[in-house]
Amino acid sequence: MGADANSTQIRNWLPIVNMIDLKRLGHKIRFLRQGRGWTLADLAQRSGVSKAYISDLENGVAGKPNIQYVFSISKALGTTLDRLLDDAVCSESKEEGRGAEQLPPGLAELRKEMNLSEEDVQKLATVSFRGHRPRDKEGWRYLLETLRMLGQRRPEK
Repeated sequence: MGADANSTQIRNWLPIVNMIDLKRLGHKIRFLRQGRGWTLADLAQRSGVSKAYISDLENGVAGKPNIQYVFSISKALGTTLDRLLDDAVCSESKEEGRGAEQLPPGLAELRKEMNLSEEDVQKLATVSFRGHRPRDKEGWRYLLETLRMLGQRRPEK
């Protein structure tokens, strides 16, 4: 994508920058970053945006987001500005649900293989195990089976 296309993409989002739900944007950035197994420092290095600003974005306290920084973050995360902001912009016409391209690695495969419901996938996508998220289909399968086993345990008296 050339510089003109980048400028156009940023310019297209400028009129609605005040309608961005900062909590949703922050959650999406954190979700994508952790899905890659990156620390804040890793994303800062790859995007050229300060670690402190990324942390503020992820926590929804950055104020009006600097769209050029958000664009740099989206490029570093391997997504587009449109995809990154899509869920964060308030709109009644948006479809619910998450596309397979937005799921962490391996979870989309497991979803297909095990015919998981959207609700199950949404719940799984937010879970960490020992401070980390699974990085492949087998990791997600292990996490799902563990959660199912824990759900079947009887409370200890």
